[in-house]
Amino acid sequence: MYGTGNYSDPEECARNCKEFVPEGVETVIVDVDNDEVPCFGTDEDDCKYNFVYYYNETNCLQVRAQNERECPPQVYMLGIVLGVIAAVVLVGLALLLLWKLLTTIHDRREFARFEKERMMAKWDTVRIDISCQN
Repeated sequence: MYGTGNYSDPEECARNCKEFVPEGVETVIVDVDNDEVPCFGTDEDDCKYNFVYYYNETNCLQVRAQNERECPPQVYMLGIVLGVIAAVVLVGLALLLLWKLLTTIHDRREFARFEKERMMAKWDTVRIDISCQN
């Protein structure tokens, strides 16, 4: 509170700021008629905590703080990594199966064309007599 409110001396501020006990509430609602100042902060877990402070009739600092912090949802990194690995493997496997299917279809067509050409071929059957007659 240094430099704001009634505390201009840092030592007085440090002494008085240690003496207040925050009042826990379910939800912080700012009362502008009571000159309450809304504040929030974040902690090491990136959780947001809300509170308001004001000075009562006896010029004592009063703080109302929200009981529960607002934390972002936890990210399950192992699930993301395993999901990406599985997706890469499945896409690769699908591409290999597609390639195998296309080559099989192509090979069957080529074999059918070969069989058709073989059946339609007319071979000249020439009989050669190799007997030696003098």
